[in-house]
Amino acid sequence: MKAQLLKFLLTAATAAGFAMGGTTGALAQSVTTLKLAHGATADQAIGQALQKFGQLVEQKSGKAAKVEVHLAGSLYNERTSLEAIVNGAVDFGGGSNANWAAFTRTLMFMDLPYVINDEQAFKRMMHGQIGQEIRKRFEKDGFKLLMILDNGGFRDVVNTKRPIRTPADLKGLKFRTTASPVEIAMFRAWGAIPTAIDWAEVYNALSSGVVDGEFVMPTWLATAKHYEVLKHSTRNRAVIGVQTLAMRKDRFDKLPVNIQKAVLEAATEAEVYGNQLDEAMSEKARAYAASLGVQTYTPTDQEMQQWRSTGRSIWKDYEGKVDKDLLKMVLDSQSKG
Repeated sequence: MKAQLLKFLLTAATAAGFAMGGTTGALAQSVTTLKLAHGATADQAIGQALQKFGQLVEQKSGKAAKVEVHLAGSLYNERTSLEAIVNGAVDFGGGSNANWAAFTRTLMFMDLPYVINDEQAFKRMMHGQIGQEIRKRFEKDGFKLLMILDNGGFRDVVNTKRPIRTPADLKGLKFRTTASPVEIAMFRAWGAIPTAIDWAEVYNALSSGVVDGEFVMPTWLATAKHYEVLKHSTRNRAVIGVQTLAMRKDRFDKLPVNIQKAVLEAATEAEVYGNQLDEAMSEKARAYAASLGVQTYTPTDQEMQQWRSTGRSIWKDYEGKVDKDLLKMVLDSQSKG
């Protein structure tokens, strides 16, 4: 399937060599220049963590390496930055778990609705044993996963048209989704009309009526100014995800040992830094939405049963695509408290 295409692309890019890892000056004073492209903006916790990462790599390598950080889709956006890693156009790239579906099935379990119980369980898993398992699986698929970044908590169902209390209220509304086939299927199950649109284009799509709503975290909605056009928000707590930073595994392995060490240490420190910022910014984002008049609704227990049963109805369609062992680990870890 996609694994064969990925293997072909990886082999082709290796044969072609890398143009971006340049050196300047005499051999004894060479500097390895590495390119990083991401869709996050500089005012987001993720963007700030990526900038911190670049600074730390230079510092920890004794200026033997320099990271050019390109944010807000200025070089490649969330989806295309992953393609750019594969074809060798950049060294570092990343996106949300949903955008990785075309390259590895490792994170597809996170797209399934109602897998994660709450934020506390999520953080324990992602920054504990399950996070390590995820990294191992990425390596098997040809990627060095450097950072697993908290991404604003649970996504909200937000729209410009009307209050949403149950899935039935979504019927006929056009909703922007990521390219994740799971997310697209979930919105179809809820009765909406899903349309995959790149993040950089969503504000205009909402303003012009191309779509009526989206399924995004408050922090991203606030920094992208989407709350200026949105009117209604529903906290149905269906999906919580991560943002990432990664390299091709073979590219990482070709770096000098001192630069590899600097990259790993910088990633660890920047991840902690970014996750602390993310937590602080989440509540501020909700307060900002309220100040603009966005009405937020929290479903009742009975309404949540409708969301869960309808959302989980798509699980059966992805039994052969989701990493079953990893999904079992996630579910078991929560049942044990």
